[in-house]
Amino acid sequence: MLVLVGTGVNNDITLGGLEELKKCDKIYAEVYTNPSLKEFLPKLEKAIGKKIFELEREKVESSFLIMEAINKRVALVSGGDPLTATTHIVFVNECRKRNIPVKVIHNSSIYAAAPARAGLQIYRFGKTATLVNPRQNYKPTSSLDVIRENLARNLHTLVLLDTEPAPMGVKAALSQLSEFGQAVVLSKVASEDEKITYGDIKTLIERAEELGGPPFTIIVPAKLHIVEEEYLSWFKL
Repeated sequence: MLVLVGTGVNNDITLGGLEELKKCDKIYAEVYTNPSLKEFLPKLEKAIGKKIFELEREKVESSFLIMEAINKRVALVSGGDPLTATTHIVFVNECRKRNIPVKVIHNSSIYAAAPARAGLQIYRFGKTATLVNPRQNYKPTSSLDVIRENLARNLHTLVLLDTEPAPMGVKAALSQLSEFGQAVVLSKVASEDEKITYGDIKTLIERAEELGGPPFTIIVPAKLHIVEEEYLSWFKL
């Protein structure tokens, strides 16, 4: 059996998630999509009384977990909600093809939490954009096209930042978004150290040191509804 357990946007694992992990023979965690999960693992291990093994991305995206789940009750712990990652949806499909039982313990996701924390109406969001850390001979710009298309339709854009080989810095991210007028920067969403800042991108870049620490999420807003504008005014730089 394969059990997929989400720890939420701030590692607020559910009671159901804890109970499922206590039943498992082997527990693995993928931390590359949410580096803060790595810091949470010792606390989680103490809560369930079991060792959790970290898996590299290559092994998570291989058939390793499927093969483990044939004769064992195996869990994969990930940040946010386990089915917001395409790889994890693939796991569900593969388990069903092989008649391997699969159980999903859902949790909060940045897709809902960031818009809510920023006071923006979730039905006004278009496609999500992801900014990647530039690599040699690899500097895609398709994410900017997504934002342009959303703005043309008067839709907000949730912008996710690359975490490999290290979490993208907010200044680097905002620099890629410099053609757009304003942005909402969310630092450490839903944590005690959460910081939300709204303003002109040029000003946000100049005052990047005031925007908090990683992980960051950015929203490029379209034309604001009066209620959204009033809410964001509390965070204006």
